[in-house]
Amino acid sequence: MNRVFSVKGAKGGNCSGTLFDSFHLRGWIIAGLLLFIAGEVIGQSGGRQIYQFLNLPASARTLALGGYQPNVSDGDINLAYENPASIRTDHHHALSFNHAFYFSGVQFGYATYGYHLENSGISLAGGIRYINYGDFEHTNELGQVVGEFDASELGIGLTASKQIYDRLHLGTSLRFVQSSFESYVSTGLLFDVGALYELEERNINISLVLKNFGFQLSRYFETRESVPFDLRAGISKRLEHLPFRFSITGHNLHRWDINYDDPAAQQGSFIFGEEEDEEDPRFSGVDNFFRHLIFSGEFYLGPEEQFHIRLAYNHLLAQEMSLPDSRALAGISFGLGFRINRFRIDYGFGRYHTGANANKFTISTNISEFKRSIL
Repeated sequence: MNRVFSVKGAKGGNCSGTLFDSFHLRGWIIAGLLLFIAGEVIGQSGGRQIYQFLNLPASARTLALGGYQPNVSDGDINLAYENPASIRTDHHHALSFNHAFYFSGVQFGYATYGYHLENSGISLAGGIRYINYGDFEHTNELGQVVGEFDASELGIGLTASKQIYDRLHLGTSLRFVQSSFESYVSTGLLFDVGALYELEERNINISLVLKNFGFQLSRYFETRESVPFDLRAGISKRLEHLPFRFSITGHNLHRWDINYDDPAAQQGSFIFGEEEDEEDPRFSGVDNFFRHLIFSGEFYLGPEEQFHIRLAYNHLLAQEMSLPDSRALAGISFGLGFRINRFRIDYGFGRYHTGANANKFTISTNISEFKRSIL
């Protein structure tokens, strides 16, 4: 019987230390770079690459800051997923759980734990992320329901970071991925390499990340698909006389043109609603430039900065997810975070479309704090 799948009746929605003692961090980075050079890294538009769930925001804070945040390193262990160079000694025994309620009942999440190897000076983080697309009707070629099937994806990773110079941290991640849709399964091995340069006296961070390069270990069919490689870079600045940090993050920097050519579109709009003449290449070039950028800011409030307010604008999402006659705040995201005793709770909201929002929650703590209180 031929397999024909239908999503109309989808009930769940539519769509330790010894290892690093043996290998110096520099060797991991070189190995990753060699795989990057030898592997198939093909810049393609969205929807043509597998394992796209890896690009979903790992934490509520990341969601609120526009989807990507490789420029910051603080007590948040979740930032290790954005940039493997962001792990520090203060992430020792840090633990975090994240869960998101996505479109049409789809749910995804991320859990991570940090550990620092004192002798080698290497900081580690292990993480697992998942996405469940729900249950779907399984139909034959006549449209008759003959059963059900589910769809899900999983990524398990290990991250290592080390301070190389006074201001420079380097890190790398190794991630095993499995994607299952009914009886079709694909597995892959992906890598991240990141660098974070910190000018502490000026409160400036500069980042560079090679994200999600690697290859498939097994395929859905005979055809090999490309992985969701991305080259990201950014800069953040913490203001001296105001408890505020702003960031500019660039993504898809390995290819210039990331415009989606919609033949049904009559006219577009620029960042804040000005009408754009699509026949003028100047407007198209400026628009494409800003599609690579995410602008975000974070306020730190309270006597010990225990309360955070976040806001971001993602121009790519704004252009691709807004309606022809209404922007509907597409591309806007915001959130907040606060500390209660030994726990940190964060919430993020992403406005992707007039009929599709994303809500994500994060709860984080550090086990070391509980050990100190017991002693």
